[in-house]
Formats: sequence, C-alpha cells, structure tokens
Amino acid sequence: MNPRMRIVPEVRGEAMKEAGFLLHRLLDKYENSVLYKGTTRSNRRVWLHFNRRNLPRYFDDSTARHKENINEAARFLEDRGLVEIAWERFEEGNLIKKIALNLDHLREAYNFLGRRPREDKENRVAGLARQYARGAAPWVRDFLHYVADRVESGESVARYLDINDPDRAAALFKAVKEAGLLGEETPRRVFSQRVLGSTKAFDAVAGAVARVAADFHPQFRETGGCGTVETGAVLAELGIVDNPGHIFISGGLQFIVNGKLIDVADFYPDLGISTELAGRMRVAAVTADYIITIENLAAFYSFIKTNRGNFLAVYLGGYHNSLRRNFLRKIREHLDTTGISKPFYHWGDIDYGGFDIFVHLRDNCLADLRPVFMDVNTLEKYRAFCLPFNDRYAKKLRKLLADPGYRVFHPVLAYMLQNGVRLEQECIEPYMK
Repeated sequence: MNPRMRIVPEVRGEAMKEAGFLLHRLLDKYENSVLYKGTTRSNRRVWLHFNRRNLPRYFDDSTARHKENINEAARFLEDRGLVEIAWERFEEGNLIKKIALNLDHLREAYNFLGRRPREDKENRVAGLARQYARGAAPWVRDFLHYVADRVESGESVARYLDINDPDRAAALFKAVKEAGLLGEETPRRVFSQRVLGSTKAFDAVAGAVARVAADFHPQFRETGGCGTVETGAVLAELGIVDNPGHIFISGGLQFIVNGKLIDVADFYPDLGISTELAGRMRVAAVTADYIITIENLAAFYSFIKTNRGNFLAVYLGGYHNSLRRNFLRKIREHLDTTGISKPFYHWGDIDYGGFDIFVHLRDNCLADLRPVFMDVNTLEKYRAFCLPFNDRYAKKLRKLLADPGYRVFHPVLAYMLQNGVRLEQECIEPYMK
C-alpha cells in the first residue's frame, strides 16, 4: 500500500446525506461566484458558514444527533480532500465555524455527487441554442445567439431558462423556433402536439416563449412593446391561439374569395370569417363611410345595435395579432389603391390597456387611426359607472402621460389621475353622430 494514501472512513445513512448536502451547497456557491467566472484573483476561497440561517438543524438544542451527523459528514469530506474545516476556537472536533471547497479537487467533488459541472451544462445549452438558430426567423435567431453568447461567458439567462434543465431548454428553443415560422393561426394544443409531441407539453414553456417574443419580436421590441400584454396575447401575436380565431365584422364591405363575391351587409348582425379565409380574400369594395375597430365583444354588438349608419365595424378581441392586422391592411390598401379616403376609428376601454391597444394598432397598422368614446367628455358623462384604481396603476398611467406616443390621450390621462377613475367600454352607449 502506498504510505501516502489515506484510508478514508466510510459514512452511511444520515451522515452521508449531510455530506451530499454540504458539497452541493459549496458547489452551488462556487458556480455562482466570481471565481467560477474567472473575474477575480485565484487565492479567494468558497466558504459555507455554519450559522442558524444556513444550517438551522446544526444548532438544534433539542438533540445532538444533527450536529454529530454533520460533523461526521464534514470530516469525511475533508478526509477525501474535498473540503477544509475551520473549527470554532477552543471547539475543535466539536463545533464547526465554516468549511471551504477545495478548488484543486473540483472534478472529484462533482464525481462524488454524480453531478455535471456547470461548464458542461453551459456547453450543452449553448450548443443547443446555436443548433436551433439554423433556419430560424431573424428575431428567434437573435434570441438563440443571445442565449449562447451569455451562457458561454458565464452570464445569467434565468429570465428564459434554467441551464440545469437542458431538456426543458431544448423544448423552449424548439417551441420558439417553430412559433417564429408559423404562417397561420394554430390551436395551442395542436401546436404542442406537433412540435413537442404532447398536447400539454407546451404549457411548461409557454410563459418563457411569451417572454422571448416580448423581448425580441419586432412587433413588441421596435414599438416599445405592448405594455402589460398577457401571455395569451403575446402567443396570439405569434399565431398560437386557444382555438381557431374568427374576425367578426359588420357593415359595408364586399370581398371576393374562391371567385365568389361576399357582401357583408347581407349578414346581420355580423359575419365571422376565419383568419385563414381572411388571408385568402381580396377586398372588392368598401361601401362604409367609416371603419371602426372595437376592443371587446359585448361593446361590438352594442355598437351594431345602437348605430344604423353606414359603417364597417371590426371586433379585435383585445390585443390584435398580425393576422387581424393583415385583414385591416387589406382594407387600407384597397382604399389607397382606389384613391378613396375613409376614416378609421378605434373604440376601447378608457384605461391603461385600452390606450396601449390603440397605440399598438396605430403604430403597427393604421397610422391615421383616431380614438372615439375615449376622452374626457365620455368619462364625465358616465362618471357614475367609473371604477377606481390604486397607486400602482396610477404609476403606470403617469408613464403614459410622459410618453409622447400617447399624446392623443394626455388630456384624459390627466383627468383620470386627478379624479382616480377609469371606465370600461361596456358602460357606454356608443352612438356615432
């Protein structure tokens, strides 16, 4: 036997579990330290301090069993050369002050735990990101290269994924890539089955996909985002919807599809067309005097029944996605091509979301869009139906008041902040003069 080899006593049961716990804690601290990133001098140490916050059971006054197991575990790890123990003064062998990770035996520490080093996980995640970047939409490619670059430099990507879960990271990358290539609205469960092999698998990464789109998709990034858009609305922008969508319209529009002329005015109160059909249709004539987009469904039907004028009403369904905007663009392009001028209006809630929806639609589709029933006069007329809001909501409104992109709403924003009120559009009788 080599005389320099130490005989390391074995530990079992609770002491072995404590050994694993202590070593995992030290490696976690190491992987999140400047030592791991190589941005500090090499003589620093990674310590785990024994105190009531880090190890409350070590200081359990009701029993000495926990302290004895932890002491045994720490001595076992020190005998293996994985840690160094610093005992409290005059308490050597009894009370540990702290333990340090032996950086010269990192590989042995990982092997003892059967744990993959963070560097290996980072390399795998970065490799997956670059793999899925091939053939992806530009904004998806930007995201995947961003992840790869940050992971390779030891920076955090926790907003989107956990590098300790490469399988989930792969699912996220695949879902984002396929979402970026969608050309039509796809039911969420169908997308999940088609892309991830299960109708519910997408649920685990849906929130992360929405965060990626909010940060990298040009519809959100280049126009300052969509404020407080929910996950479902962001996914709808990509074409992932709970159920196949329909665009509900009412009034003066004629279009051609499959060689047949459809006159929307023949259908009362409204006509629902699928987004797929809307993509194939060609506008033949806009016979309405004006076009109005409406945020909520109840308000849409209220408008139709209140007004008998020559209008074209379009129900948006809250935040409009690209397919609904394409429908509106077809109307806009037809008018521009024929040299006909028709005003476009939008009616939504007099609140943060309503203002945000208007601005997003104006900036992404209809530059000359005008708001209706979203002003101070409407608030005053329906003051009895107004709702209050809290300080956090007021802070959000003040941001809009300072944003020149929301200038059209600055008077009503000032009134709302002064009086602490907001109004949902269902409370309004929407008569257009």
